Amino acid sequence: MLVAKREASMTGILNKFHVEHDIYGARVLARTHELTAHCTEDSEVDGAIQLLKEDLDACAREMKRLIKLNRGPLFEGWPSPKDDVLDA
Repeated sequence: MLVAKREASMTGILNKFHVEHDIYGARVLARTHELTAHCTEDSEVDGAIQLLKEDLDACAREMKRLIKLNRGPLFEGWPSPKDDVLDA
């Protein structure tokens, strides 16, 4: 079975995650197993995690945008369930 997938070219500034979109919906995948460098200070941990949070927020925005695309009519001009074509 072939499934068409669309991937955002880059999501966020770190490029650690990407968003996939197919007939089943949208999902976030990690590009790598290593999400942070080795941290030795509390401030390094906070900074690294904050960047990951911001990237995941960007992924969430992209996922929501792609989900909105799926809500539209598949073919322009086809009646939607809101149209009263039987009462005409």
